[in-house]
Amino acid sequence: MIVRADLPYTSSPRFKGGDGEVLLKDLTAGKKPANVRVFNEMILQKDCSIGFHAHTDDSEIIYILEGEGEYLEGDKISSVRAGDTLLCYAGESHSLRNKSECPLKYLAVIIRS
Repeated sequence: MIVRADLPYTSSPRFKGGDGEVLLKDLTAGKKPANVRVFNEMILQKDCSIGFHAHTDDSEIIYILEGEGEYLEGDKISSVRAGDTLLCYAGESHSLRNKSECPLKYLAVIIRS
């Protein structure tokens, strides 16, 4: 199966309780394998964030494609940039914020445990 790259972005305001909106593109066009919850390309504009949330029965991998951001993992804040991979395992909590002028673009993959 091939899913072509001309899929649309959708806007999700206050994603997971965050600030502003996130633009997301489901790269599978809704045809994910059963154990994959999310495989999205996502964009955060300046001062937008994904709210702090827990992963209970799944794990998330985020790969930063473009830009810079601030990653909160548990109670630790780290700067992240293009080329970084962020791992959030089941039982952990995290959030991501763009504090720079340039968009923060990343891939998000969530796998069921």
